Amino acid sequence: MTTKKSGRKQTSSSEKRPAKRPAGVSPSGRKKPGEPSAPTTADVGRGSTKSAKAGQPAKERRPSALTAAAQVLAEADGPLSAGEIVKRMLERGLWQTKGRTPQATLYSALLRRIRKDGANSRFRKVERGRFELVR
Repeated sequence: MTTKKSGRKQTSSSEKRPAKRPAGVSPSGRKKPGEPSAPTTADVGRGSTKSAKAGQPAKERRPSALTAAAQVLAEADGPLSAGEIVKRMLERGLWQTKGRTPQATLYSALLRRIRKDGANSRFRKVERGRFELVR
């Protein structure tokens, strides 16, 4: 190690400190016996599959934008634009949003779903900006 004029020590690249281990992990990288494991990404976030606590009723989940869009398109006479779908979803209370551009959100979600599911998609883009439900 070398010392600067300021008195602070400098470390070279070969003298770097070892990385910190997460709590509950031994130097060998194994979990210490009796220690609870850290939550994984599957345990945290949306879509948890855990059931409601004992004595408490389960919360009713509102449909996603795509599920609500499918309901609206099922009752529509023909293809609708994302803006028309959003308008009907909000009027019927099928979906709630605080976003400034819900039609852009839905449009993007519909395109992603069509691209992901391909021929098995429940939605179809019939012309520029207009979607229908595959029956």
